[in-house]
Amino acid sequence: MKLRLWHLIFFCIPLLGTAQEKTPEQQKTEQSLLSWSRFSLSGYGVINYYSFPKYDTDLNIKDKFDAERLNLYLGYEFTDKIKLKTEIEFEHGGTGSTIDLDTQEEFGEYEQEIESGGEVKLEQVYIDFSIKSYFNVRAGRMKIHFGLAQNLDRPTSYFTTHRQEMENEILPLGWYENGVQFYGKFLKERFLYEVSVTNGLDATGFSSRGWIRDGHQTRFDMTVGESFAYTLRLDYKFGSHKNTFAGAALYVNDAAANRPKNDMQTSSYVKIVEGHVTYNENHLRFNSIGLYGDLENSDIVTRKNATLSNNLGVKRTPVGKKALGASAEIGYEILHLLKPESKQKIYPFVRYDYYDTMFKTEGAVVRKPRWERKSVTGGFNYFVSENVVAKIQYQSRTLGSDHIDPVTLINSGKKQKENTFSMGIAFSF
Repeated sequence: MKLRLWHLIFFCIPLLGTAQEKTPEQQKTEQSLLSWSRFSLSGYGVINYYSFPKYDTDLNIKDKFDAERLNLYLGYEFTDKIKLKTEIEFEHGGTGSTIDLDTQEEFGEYEQEIESGGEVKLEQVYIDFSIKSYFNVRAGRMKIHFGLAQNLDRPTSYFTTHRQEMENEILPLGWYENGVQFYGKFLKERFLYEVSVTNGLDATGFSSRGWIRDGHQTRFDMTVGESFAYTLRLDYKFGSHKNTFAGAALYVNDAAANRPKNDMQTSSYVKIVEGHVTYNENHLRFNSIGLYGDLENSDIVTRKNATLSNNLGVKRTPVGKKALGASAEIGYEILHLLKPESKQKIYPFVRYDYYDTMFKTEGAVVRKPRWERKSVTGGFNYFVSENVVAKIQYQSRTLGSDHIDPVTLINSGKKQKENTFSMGIAFSF
């Protein structure tokens, strides 16, 4: 961008002195610099309200508003086959922070910098090379299409007010990494594949609640690239809508090598496999995913994480060996039954999530039932227009841990509950 700006200044300088006529070459260069038609802009946003009628794990929790996300996609088309694509996310209107490792200190100290005014993240910035329908390349920082929520990321593509729960609690959402992706279509463009070689996860961020989710390298200015991650994905498109397909994906990475310090000599391979299906045809929408993950030497990761510096800002809790998750949601558009000519839509929906981030443990790590969670959600999506939706829902989450009466301190014989009412407005353009 700086180079193009200096080009513009360079060609404008002669105009300050004389009114000489531009050469054809100058005219062609200026036209390319001001080719606004080559830019593209899209985005989406979500604003929600949450109320907690029963929340056993936090009896003092307060109702909340959340300007969850505003994501903007800016692109530029250099040629028909070479394009720049970017994504900037404004999240929660909160505080952004970064951590830097000062290696000049005797033991290597962590320094944290806080910037007020809202968290702004450059999620994607990559060059897309369109070569053939069956072989194309992305290079830079881009999305890892692992799981279903990474594809159904716009709020008009899923029913719940917040991001899809099971995937959001186990996997980084959104999941963006630096590297290269190869992708394409084959067999009458019904099959789609994607192969990614990127930077991997950092095991210092692994925890009881989120398993590998917070191992996504976002705490430092730069990501460690000692161990690459490999993601393979294959989908079969069987309908007319872009969100009608079924497929599977595999992710492999040694997360121990990407720890900021060399404090773990053994490997810690993360291996995750998932299968998914999504259907959006006529008035019916349905999607479902199953996920299974394994973490090598999770007991050693647990022991090493327990001694990490407080300044690193990680959980330092025991880490599960295996994680398991499944979810499904279904909705049916009913307004067409009452007003066939209406362009608005109303979807009643129901969703079920099951996930356990400590499904199995190893070594001295004790499994905590608290992290086995089941959730049932029901509600309505009212599409005021195709790209503006109002949402309302009620969710009941049941935990694997026992409920203790806060007054008598006696086990009630029931499981802990986290019930939430929420509503929001979302848009996509």
